[in-house]
Amino acid sequence: MRAGWLIALTLLASCASAAPITLQVDLRDAPRKLLHAVETIPVEPGPLRLAYPKWLPAEHDLGPVQQHTGLFITGNGRPIRWRRDPYDVFLYHLDVPTDVHSIEIRSDFIASDPPAEGGGSTSDKIAILSWNAVLLYPYADAGAKVSDIQVQPAVTLPPQWRHASALETARQEADGSITFRPTSLERLVDSPLIAGRYFREIPLAPDVTPAHYLDMVADTPADLDIPAARIEQLSSLVRQSGKLFGYRHYDTFRFLVTLSDHISGRAVDHHQSLDNRRPAKFLTDDTMLTRYANFIPHDLVHSWNGKYRRPAGLSAPNFQSPPDGSELWIVEGLSDYLGTVLAARAGMWDLEQFRGVLADNAAAIEHRQGRTWRDLEDNGRMAMALWANQDRAYDNWRRNGFDFYREGAMVWLDVDVALRNASAGKKSLDDFVALFYGGGANTGPIARPYQMDDVIAALNQVVPLDWASFLRERVLSLQPNPTLSGIQGAGYRLVYRDQPSAWSAFNGKNSFEYSLGLNVNRRGEITDVLFDSAASQAGLVPGAVIATVQGQPYSTAVLQQAIRSAHGAIQLSLQNGTQISVVHDGGERYPALEAIPGMPDRLADIIKAR
Repeated sequence: MRAGWLIALTLLASCASAAPITLQVDLRDAPRKLLHAVETIPVEPGPLRLAYPKWLPAEHDLGPVQQHTGLFITGNGRPIRWRRDPYDVFLYHLDVPTDVHSIEIRSDFIASDPPAEGGGSTSDKIAILSWNAVLLYPYADAGAKVSDIQVQPAVTLPPQWRHASALETARQEADGSITFRPTSLERLVDSPLIAGRYFREIPLAPDVTPAHYLDMVADTPADLDIPAARIEQLSSLVRQSGKLFGYRHYDTFRFLVTLSDHISGRAVDHHQSLDNRRPAKFLTDDTMLTRYANFIPHDLVHSWNGKYRRPAGLSAPNFQSPPDGSELWIVEGLSDYLGTVLAARAGMWDLEQFRGVLADNAAAIEHRQGRTWRDLEDNGRMAMALWANQDRAYDNWRRNGFDFYREGAMVWLDVDVALRNASAGKKSLDDFVALFYGGGANTGPIARPYQMDDVIAALNQVVPLDWASFLRERVLSLQPNPTLSGIQGAGYRLVYRDQPSAWSAFNGKNSFEYSLGLNVNRRGEITDVLFDSAASQAGLVPGAVIATVQGQPYSTAVLQQAIRSAHGAIQLSLQNGTQISVVHDGGERYPALEAIPGMPDRLADIIKAR
């Protein structure tokens, strides 16, 4: 009995004495695109393996190890040599001397713009810190749990800068240094920080608990002066998301938005925040925000879909285990669909604009020739490679890293409409979302992994159908012409017209892909050509540059007019002198949704605010 007490006391003392890792990041050189970090890790003498985060939640690329530089490790003030693993460049090996019980790691991160996915990004007035970019962590084996590793993070800001993060502040000093409360390594990496010379925080939906904040950094103070109507739309988004999901799974939520023309645009979702990097006028320009109204809602949805509930294949215990992207059509596709729905319910889009978005998606999928050989599941499994690819030649045939967003969204429209029609309008995807993602109670930021069978079981609880076959047909089959049953079941059909819809005109869309079968940028460079299209049959290839159209210098407007008035052929001259004749007399072709007489308008029902 006494021996048992001694063992228990020994274990208790060991746990009590285990100190967290400390991580201090200096952002004062951020205007020079350099971040400096000092990390202290408790260790035991002997062999030690450290890891730089390789696979990051919500990132479709590898961690930016090539930007992690100036790595020096010491123990008791003496240098300790490290050796990179010969087979995995994200792993480091070292031998800890017998008298050393903590090591100090000093390193720099080159925050050049654009950085690799998962890195920092800076300008002379702004810094975005992704903590994974500046740290190493003990990695014994594949079973290592980052949720069990405690870290006390701190950051030092340039003078007069302010910051925001989902991390809880422990103390803030007059010199610009902020120390945060200890947290797990898992949550630290999931909690980016934005800082800047020009900063503004706005409470959203103050009537809602937990609290939500819009935190912005910008190039100029004017870019932070967003109109009251915009604040109300974002507050409405917070309220509508609560009505959709029923319960929330975060302590607070921060919309971290960078408004800059000097920071590369990207967006990363997190459990208690979102990291959106957008052009300077994103929240003050009505045209820009309307065009991309679903961006912020999409990343808010990820707090439930991708964080609270996540596929088992995306629930690795550490940052070195590779992800399985098989269910990205759920993680990204459902978030894309619900983000679009919430944008409309929050008043950012009306019914006509919502229909325009769906028409664009449906037309793009209908012309996606790569669907004949690559199914939606494989598209998700290839996410890392597709996002790393910079070549856009024959993208239509390859399929890219955005397909599981767009096509996945259309799958979930199909599910929504099937639920509504099978129940005579009494049930919908809202019921599935509340059941599967609401969880029945508010919680903090916890994770509940799932298997595909769990999704099917929840759908059957809402409306019993053969959901396994329903989803298999849409996700795993190879279809040259995908099903558009969601649009048809909602009371519409996809059509093509010779005049742009209001949505197409608003977005400045051209009809080149659906008329000639090519994509071409403003400089006249052809970026993609569809097989068996008029452009392909004429011999046009990706990379060719159009110099003239019907004898006139190339511009988008000139090519549009040539397509509009073509009677037999369009004469093109390429930059290399080649003359091309494209046979086409079908005019322009713009996608639109046309109502089917006598059918209920399910799209109007779907976007009705709750």
